[in-house]
Amino acid sequence: MQVNYFRINKKEYCHITEDKLFIINSKEVKRIPLEHDLSEAWGIVSVLNYLVFAFLFAYISISASNYGVDFFKEPINYGGILLLLLSFIRIKNGFLSSNTPCISRNKIKNVYFKTPWYSFPQLVIYFEGPEGKLLRRIIPILNKQEALLVLTDAGLLK
Repeated sequence: MQVNYFRINKKEYCHITEDKLFIINSKEVKRIPLEHDLSEAWGIVSVLNYLVFAFLFAYISISASNYGVDFFKEPINYGGILLLLLSFIRIKNGFLSSNTPCISRNKIKNVYFKTPWYSFPQLVIYFEGPEGKLLRRIIPILNKQEALLVLTDAGLLK
């Protein structure tokens, strides 16, 4: 079993085998994680996103009903609207994204390598999740050249 890997951050590596793509915290493959095996942190972050959205929505609703047309004269309300929009985007992305540590290669639909000007390079993988839902996994990459070599050798990028 030939294993190719590249570093995605200081502690984790993305391994690519003939049938799986998985993320673990060592160069040596001792255990392959299960598909859709999520930690408790995923649920906590989701609940916090929902609470922030609910709090901001309640604040905007109460402020708009209390101030009426004068709602837009208060500068803090613009910040509340912006934060409400950002929390809505985070919740929407939570439904479309996955943090699964293991993806079967036969379920991968598309792989894109992005290099935004404001962040680290990212590997975006679109794959078929449970119940046939199309999900994406965004993996930040530490070394672009190393990742490109491994991805092209594995046949994920053309």
